[in-house]
Amino acid sequence: MKDLAGRVAFITGGGSGLGLGMARAFIEQGIAVAIADIMPDHLASARVALGETGRCHFIQLDVTNRAAFARAADEAEALLGPVSILCNNAGVGMLGSTQTTGYVDWDWVMSVNLGGVINGIQTFLPRMRARGEGHIVNTSSIGGILPGPGGVAYLTAKAAVLGLSEAMLCDVRGEGIGVTVILLGPTASNIHKVAKQRPKLYSDSGLAAFEVEFGEKPIIAGGMDPLEGGRQVLKAIERDQLYLFTHPEFRHAVQQRFSAIMTAFGPDTGEPAATESHGFPTFNPLFAEIIANSGKN
Repeated sequence: MKDLAGRVAFITGGGSGLGLGMARAFIEQGIAVAIADIMPDHLASARVALGETGRCHFIQLDVTNRAAFARAADEAEALLGPVSILCNNAGVGMLGSTQTTGYVDWDWVMSVNLGGVINGIQTFLPRMRARGEGHIVNTSSIGGILPGPGGVAYLTAKAAVLGLSEAMLCDVRGEGIGVTVILLGPTASNIHKVAKQRPKLYSDSGLAAFEVEFGEKPIIAGGMDPLEGGRQVLKAIERDQLYLFTHPEFRHAVQQRFSAIMTAFGPDTGEPAATESHGFPTFNPLFAEIIANSGKN
């Protein structure tokens, strides 16, 4: 998407961390921003941080509430104009192993970190399609492609956001709508304050005491400045870039993961590449296009 100045963006989880960094970067480029966040204190601090630097509107929003999401979209577009850029960024950073994560934990994390993304898409994609243009940014995590122990629900949701983003782009190609998925590395944020975000509906958790302790200090020491992350997102939108890895130091680990996956096919026999299997194509032209365009941006 080119010519971003004068457009309107809607950012969930926009009151702090990467969401606020995106807002600041967008405003620098003349983009009006609707900042949605469930936490009133995050919205208040965002107001102070952004001041009168550009056209902003602040909305308290629980992204799991579909009716509220629709009302927030109507409010933002009535005040700022049609939303061209949607950033599905809201998330909760709950930690817990497979052994300690219970139903209430799964339900909460999936409803926000995956359900919130789905709700954003369902709310704004029809509007973008009607106008014939738009760009949707979904915040995943480097953990969604490089999982580790101790955060099973969070990592599952982030992996799902990656798959959702890839599948969605396959569906909307040719409709003037771009998709970017952020494989976010360590970034300064309030993600560790998970205890303050857990609703009463999901309070019966064996992780609650740990979350209170966890929220006392940031989990990430010296993470990336969110404004830098926001500027990277801005460039990805301009370049119509599907994958955004914010931290290049994970390059070799990602390559190792894909190499490990490829071992499951066994040795390469040197046979010609199959183009179809049982009526299904074995190649997706989307990936060929990404590779071909990688040196042009």
